Amino acid sequence: MNDQARAAAERIFAAAAELGTTRQEAILVTRAVHAVKKGRPTEVALTDTPQHRRRKLAHVVGCELWDPALDADDVLAAVTSAGRTAPRERRTPREHQTSVAA
Repeated sequence: MNDQARAAAERIFAAAAELGTTRQEAILVTRAVHAVKKGRPTEVALTDTPQHRRRKLAHVVGCELWDPALDADDVLAAVTSAGRTAPRERRTPREHQTSVAA
């Protein structure tokens, strides 16, 4: 894994944050798009909500994985390793109450 792959992973996580999705979701989408790139099937739906957050995130991930200057396997490794080392995302008690009430 190299600095370019780590930078690509950070761009993927930044896009996920901008779209309002979690790092775990970014890892899931990255794994799914990587599988597609390698010709393997995936059961991950990339059009999950009316806002199509996964589809938008998959577009960002795809741009990174298909970049000829980057190795897709290195980018996947950077995303998954960054996901393991990042602190868990936590909801505030107020966010939890709001989601439970909905």
